[in-house]
Amino acid sequence: PGPTRGGRERAAAMVASGSRAHALWTVVAQGSAVNYDQAQLLDRLERALSHGSDETATLLTSTGPDTAAAIMSVLTHIVAEDDLIRAANLISSMLECGPTGVKCVVDVVLKKEDHFTCFLNLLRSGNELQRELAATVSFVMGQVFMHVAKNQSGSSNAALQSVVETQLLSLMSYICSQLRDETLKETEVVKLLQALGFVLRSDSARRLFCNDQSTQGVSVVARLVDEEMHHQIQALYQAVFLLWLLSFASEGETAQAVSQAMDEASVPRRLSLLLREVTAEKVVRVCVSTLNNLTKSKFSPRLRREMVGAGITKTVEQLSVRRWADIDIVNDMSALGESLRDEQKLMSTFEVYHHEVLSGALQWTHVHSDDMFWRDNVEKLESNNMEVLRCLVRLLNQSSDPMVLSVACNDLAMFVKYHPRGRYIAQSLGMKTRLMQLMTSENPDVRRHALNCVQVIMITHWDVVQRAS
Repeated sequence: PGPTRGGRERAAAMVASGSRAHALWTVVAQGSAVNYDQAQLLDRLERALSHGSDETATLLTSTGPDTAAAIMSVLTHIVAEDDLIRAANLISSMLECGPTGVKCVVDVVLKKEDHFTCFLNLLRSGNELQRELAATVSFVMGQVFMHVAKNQSGSSNAALQSVVETQLLSLMSYICSQLRDETLKETEVVKLLQALGFVLRSDSARRLFCNDQSTQGVSVVARLVDEEMHHQIQALYQAVFLLWLLSFASEGETAQAVSQAMDEASVPRRLSLLLREVTAEKVVRVCVSTLNNLTKSKFSPRLRREMVGAGITKTVEQLSVRRWADIDIVNDMSALGESLRDEQKLMSTFEVYHHEVLSGALQWTHVHSDDMFWRDNVEKLESNNMEVLRCLVRLLNQSSDPMVLSVACNDLAMFVKYHPRGRYIAQSLGMKTRLMQLMTSENPDVRRHALNCVQVIMITHWDVVQRAS
């Protein structure tokens, strides 16, 4: 098979350019450790890619291994950024040329004692002016690793697997550190996410990604779907696509690692909020599919309960009335809604409320104003080191959503009303200063509920007022 459309377009772009970066490789390599024969191979490859699939297939059949080695030599010995990007794109083009090109690249990488070191060295030496190079190298390294992982599936070479896993962790750590940079260009964000997308098709890579506490990769990716971080649709889609890949974890250790990472990153809550905001069908499709996959029994029930608490059942019901071109969206919504309704039947009213608060997606459901609910359950809010109360206070301090702030103020006021020591516990949590700030909010609902909460806290004997009323 010849090169894909992407490979041909990339090669055509190389030939069309008359810049110094696209001079003949025999010229570029002068004075470097890349020899003349290697440079000639790269010139022949670029010509073949521009002419079409037949010529490329013939060339790779006869000179593929030597050509792949020549590209690796360029990545090791050439320093000009444009030339390095050009060489990295040649590897990508070879990988898109079918089994012959893939085998040539994979064999060269595995035969090298240091395997992916030349890629990692380029990432480590990069600076702010070389972000395009770093994004391109990450993208290509991710592609190569995907094929290496397939090649090594079932391999008994533990030493090789250990080295590759160590280098893979370095790549994932680098990508996540870059994704934390809010000044990245959209194209760079997309390339970095695509690189992770290649990597996370391997189950072992999913486990590494979720277990690496220093990287906290799932939290980094999940943060990209938040409203304040919204990029263009393609970057948003790629971020959710990574979460979707993780939802295909195999049973056992990998599924446990994914469950914990998803729970810690509040993925169900974030995807729930995203579903309420986004309209692009491809984003909705992968978002619903991810949530549906996470309801499977191999994952922690906490994820399902967080979905119930986040109000995903209601969101899915609202989305179901829309007309969707993709039938998979309809089927996934139906399955997701059924799974969450079954889960909700197993939960008490307080458990549903508990998970709603922990999800952070507070909405005006009946429990927030139900006096009987608060009388019966108020003391449960002290359990587990006052987890629910502390979460409400945290939402008060961190959220910018008017509905979340209003509901949090309401719930804290209800706690103070119905708990014998509610006023003192509330004061110990140090929320009065934040309530005073919210009393000047631009939103009238937030102002009203913050004022009410402050008034409740300031009344010393609320129980007397209740009896009098």
